[in-house]
Amino acid sequence: MFRWQQAEGKRHALDGPFAPRPGETFTALCGAEVTVARRDVPQLGGHWFDPTCPECAEEWLRREGQVRSIEDRCLA
Repeated sequence: MFRWQQAEGKRHALDGPFAPRPGETFTALCGAEVTVARRDVPQLGGHWFDPTCPECAEEWLRREGQVRSIEDRCLA
């Protein structure tokens, strides 16, 4: 099950049944090793203001068989 988790300044995607807790490190779909901070967890008073990692988004779509063509991508 893919899920989004904010960590280290971006919303990264991961494959797993549970969201990581503050202080835990995970490997995002983009390949980055990132650590979750308390401020990254909305249930603990954090916010989801950081931008989505574009590499995680592309990998999520690729794994779901929904790769976007260049014409469908937002170039902004």
